[in-house]
Amino acid sequence: MSKLRMHAARGVAMVVVVSLAGLVGVASAGAAGQFPAVDQPGVTSKTITVGGVATESNDPTGASLGSAFDGAKAYFAMVNSKGGVYGRKLVLDPKRDDGLANNRAEVQALLTRDDVFAVLPVAVQLFTGSTLLKDGKVPTYGWYINPEWGSEHSKPGPPNFFTQIGGYHCFTCAAASPQTWLPKQLKKHRIGTVAFNVTQSSDCATGLEHSFKKYPTAKVVFVDKSLTFGSPDYSAQVAQMKDKKVDMVITCVDGNGTASLAREMKKQGLNATLVMPNSYNADLVKKNAQVLNGAYTFTTYAPFEAKPQSTGMANYMKWLKKTGGKKNENSLVGWINADELVTGLKAAGPNFTRQKVVDATNAITKYTAGGIVAPINWGTAHNKDIECFAIEKVVNGGFTPVFGKKGKPFVCFPSTLKTIPKNPKVSA
Repeated sequence: MSKLRMHAARGVAMVVVVSLAGLVGVASAGAAGQFPAVDQPGVTSKTITVGGVATESNDPTGASLGSAFDGAKAYFAMVNSKGGVYGRKLVLDPKRDDGLANNRAEVQALLTRDDVFAVLPVAVQLFTGSTLLKDGKVPTYGWYINPEWGSEHSKPGPPNFFTQIGGYHCFTCAAASPQTWLPKQLKKHRIGTVAFNVTQSSDCATGLEHSFKKYPTAKVVFVDKSLTFGSPDYSAQVAQMKDKKVDMVITCVDGNGTASLAREMKKQGLNATLVMPNSYNADLVKKNAQVLNGAYTFTTYAPFEAKPQSTGMANYMKWLKKTGGKKNENSLVGWINADELVTGLKAAGPNFTRQKVVDATNAITKYTAGGIVAPINWGTAHNKDIECFAIEKVVNGGFTPVFGKKGKPFVCFPSTLKTIPKNPKVSA
């Protein structure tokens, strides 16, 4: 799941930009001839071309990562309907499928064969082409599920990488978060967790162990990081958690694995609250409502169910429908990625270059994608762990936002916390 002290470049004025989702016409009307010529990859007098890469085939999780293209396409359609950016239409081409194993080759093709201005969206299981984009200083926007975006292994995150949460997350570090706060809120005391025997999953379990040591709101009494991906049999793990009187299970497996685990918990009568960080999936909870009702998940963006709807979310819904895209977290992140690029272009000015877009974005102090995400200060985000989350509970096979306030869906846990507060800060 989800999760930068980088100062703005000298000479770049500090600016405060929330989002251009509702202001796409500003500085965009008029013919391209009214604006300076720009000598940059992927830029002509009429167009700005970007390309993206997703794991659309051979994805072992069955995730719909390719729908990230739907969100970016919808956002570009909105911007282009109002004149584009500096008189230029935004073009998303190509949309490459890395087939899980070919990420580096597809990223290389984006840069050499396709010669794009920026790379977005990036929604991949393995980000082996990240160094090409980092070293090439290419503005890059994607879904933060890979350590290459910035982690304990690559801190700080690359200054030219932008995601829906910022640009840094330590998967194995201790952190104040919904996982460590919910036991205190729900009066749970004994934690169990399961993970697959791959880094992406086992690091999550390691992070939980470290987090509960630093913030002892509950005791971790069961951890199993040995599961094989796709294994449907959780009977032994559930039996052991029942013996250890686990009253909260926090999963580090995918949504399908979580549903299988929940079925086994019900079968064996393990009456424990389920927390499933990687399962904000409407189809999944509807199909498995019988075993997932009462479970909690959390997101780094406002959920679709949050009311009142933000300007950014309303535009996403409207233009996704117009362009025939699929509504899910991947397309929402693709939308955010496109908004980040356009926001950076606007901040960089009509004489934009790749580097100016990166520098201008890193000078933004309050980015929200029109209210879809909690405010991101890109001046610090590449070296600062994620702090704000929207928490949802599964009720009657659907998601219900909880713990936030009307119009303020996020609860925030500053990294400076020494203890877990009873009532965390609520953020817009």
